[in-house]
Amino acid sequence: MAEPVEARQQLRSIRDMLGRRLRAQPYPVLAIAMVVGYAAGGGLFSRFTRPLARAAMGALLVPGFREHLGGGSGPGRVVTGAA
Repeated sequence: MAEPVEARQQLRSIRDMLGRRLRAQPYPVLAIAMVVGYAAGGGLFSRFTRPLARAAMGALLVPGFREHLGGGSGPGRVVTGAA
């Protein structure tokens, strides 16, 4: 019988955490909500998404942009399968 009480407490803690994050950083949370809504609404495979995806992939191919993001492998880095 304790399972519903624990589930309610977990949901309450998630709700509180999301509320704090929304108050602290509203724009990233709203951007994530927009992306999730766009994907859930079926926009992921639309004509509009194709050029956006192509532009994003092109931007990731530019070494300066990739380094600005903090990821990617530069010309001096060796990427291996081992972690």
